[in-house]
Amino acid sequence: MARKQINRVMVQESRFKGEVRRFEIYNDKFIRINIHNVFGDKTYHLNMGMLEPWPILHRRISWRWLLGLSYFGLATLIYAIYLFLHPDSKTIGQLIPFITLFLLLALAALLMFLYSSPNVMEFRSRYGNCPLISLLINRPNKQEFRHFTDELKTRVLAASQVVTLNKKQMLEIELKELRRLTDDGVLLEQEYLHAKDRVTGMKI
Repeated sequence: MARKQINRVMVQESRFKGEVRRFEIYNDKFIRINIHNVFGDKTYHLNMGMLEPWPILHRRISWRWLLGLSYFGLATLIYAIYLFLHPDSKTIGQLIPFITLFLLLALAALLMFLYSSPNVMEFRSRYGNCPLISLLINRPNKQEFRHFTDELKTRVLAASQVVTLNKKQMLEIELKELRRLTDDGVLLEQEYLHAKDRVTGMKI
């Protein structure tokens, strides 16, 4: 078995989420990702030749919690306006518990939205466009993050340039790898099916 040569390691910690992410580039063209959080450990390996070298920067929006925040915030506002327009003691006694409840629910939804919607840099699969590596932007610090991502992009480009397979073979290998990652719980079934449709629809 070939000896494992570590090229670069970066560890990211999110105290708010209670999560630690470890990224390890090894043997020049592979990357190992380990994610540890309250739900347990998840570890997987990727050949960097299957990655798109140009990452995407964005905030991963949790629409479910954003909708909850909007709903509970709007309910709180409606009750508060009604209380302002009808400031009699009977109305106050009836509405205060509802306002308090919806305000607490709105705050809880806000916290969950922030928890589930980090700013990330995503490296996606070359053809299926599946998010395979998700990096928390500027963690653990801006300099280390930049050095790691610059090396990752360089090695992804280098890995893709030495591939000797034709496009049909590359598409088949990517689908096989995406299926493996889906079975291992790295990707959602819906993400895999979307990637499969995208890949099978490509002209070879």
